Amino acid sequence: MNGVEFMYNVSLNDNGLTFKELEQEMYRCACDVACNNMKEFLEKLDEKLLNERDTKIYRSKGLKKTCLKTIMGNIEYSRRIYQFELEDGKKATKYLLDEYLGMDTIGKVSVNLIDTILTNISEVSFRKTSENIKTMCNQEISPQGVWNVVQKVGEKIKEQEDRKIELNQQGALKGEKEVPVLFQEQDGLWLCIQGKDRPKGKSKKKELKLAVSYTGWKRRKYGKNEYVVEDKTVCASFDNAKHFKQLSEATICEKYNVDEIKTRILNGDGASWIKATCEEQDIHFQLDPFHVSQAIIRKVSEKKSQKKLLKLFREGTVEEGLEMIIQLMIENSKDEKVLKKLEDLYNYLVSNRDGLIPYKQRNIDLPTLPDGLEYRQLGTMEHNICDVLAQRMKGRKMSWSINGADNLSKILAEKFSNRLFSTVDKLCKNTITNEVLNTIVEVATLSASDVNKKAKKSSTYKVHTATIPYSEASVSLGRKIIRKLCGLKDFGEMSYT
Repeated sequence: MNGVEFMYNVSLNDNGLTFKELEQEMYRCACDVACNNMKEFLEKLDEKLLNERDTKIYRSKGLKKTCLKTIMGNIEYSRRIYQFELEDGKKATKYLLDEYLGMDTIGKVSVNLIDTILTNISEVSFRKTSENIKTMCNQEISPQGVWNVVQKVGEKIKEQEDRKIELNQQGALKGEKEVPVLFQEQDGLWLCIQGKDRPKGKSKKKELKLAVSYTGWKRRKYGKNEYVVEDKTVCASFDNAKHFKQLSEATICEKYNVDEIKTRILNGDGASWIKATCEEQDIHFQLDPFHVSQAIIRKVSEKKSQKKLLKLFREGTVEEGLEMIIQLMIENSKDEKVLKKLEDLYNYLVSNRDGLIPYKQRNIDLPTLPDGLEYRQLGTMEHNICDVLAQRMKGRKMSWSINGADNLSKILAEKFSNRLFSTVDKLCKNTITNEVLNTIVEVATLSASDVNKKAKKSSTYKVHTATIPYSEASVSLGRKIIRKLCGLKDFGEMSYT
């Protein structure tokens, strides 16, 4: 389709056509051509499979129409369904085309469109994601449609996690990466729960658990004294402590050869489900420095005592710090409110006594880290809670169903582990062989007449042979610009300089 024909197709108002509108129309036109191209390829390939099938096994039962949602638009095509017999003699059906292409899609949505949806949903709401898809792609999907995709992807990730846990329990899960030290941090985010999932009682919230592991710290490329953690891996779940422990361990075993890890250090706020991770494993627990400081500041109102306690626990002089709290309790024994706060602080610290000394001040054998990595103070968990979960899932009066929040958290965890797209590829099994790609070249070449075929539900009109648009009409400023742009050139030869 040349430039003159295209300009004849699009609707022009009296003020002429802006470059923005021109770009949009060109994009829609190209997408319609691509949809026609893909439709023809799929149907011709289906016919090829019909002729090459084993007729003794597969019996054609006719054509079935379907629609695949892609970033180019909706592709409506027909493919054959085949009947065959199972080993037990029962009859079953399959689509040879879907099997040949490995098209295990999620709700008839292409992988590229799923990737675009998930990239958006990790940042903005379902409604805003729907609007963004309409703007960015030649496709429309409702907020409910976006929600459906998120739930299906989340459920598939959970199935993958359950299989991972099963393999780890069988001792069949062993990662390839070998590291001397592994740092782990865990914490939770309390979310408002809605509907029938809402907990009974005063609290209407439920804790979403998050675990992060990494291999050390490296200096940020463009920062003098800024550091980032290396090789971060994330998992999240609403499940109970036992299942979450299994999930976090399986996530680590999938990536690392744990037999080669000499030292493992876990940082957390002292919650029972976090400390359970250390049970039956050689993992050193450290109470999160942020939560130690937070507890002291909240429970001790006198500023000088605050500063002294913070310094004592920061330096690892735990016994001296606990003695000071006891002394403050004696001094404030007549003030019930102050005494109660100090008792709560003392009990919290004593219950986590084994984790109060920073790991670098203990007699732990810390092996030499790989080049570029350093040992630094633990305490990145609040930052991770904010970045991974809170910015997307908390605030703005949001409330969640348990399944809805759990499924979105799985997607966020995959994203911040830098493996979201590879995970979606695995879930959809959409690998296309070189043989198929060669077939595309053979059957999908379009002639000039093919290009001009109108796609279904297209916004363009049939091309007619005509003179240059507006050549015999009154000339406005916008029409002068268009004529000057087009002239007698093909659209591909136009210059905007």
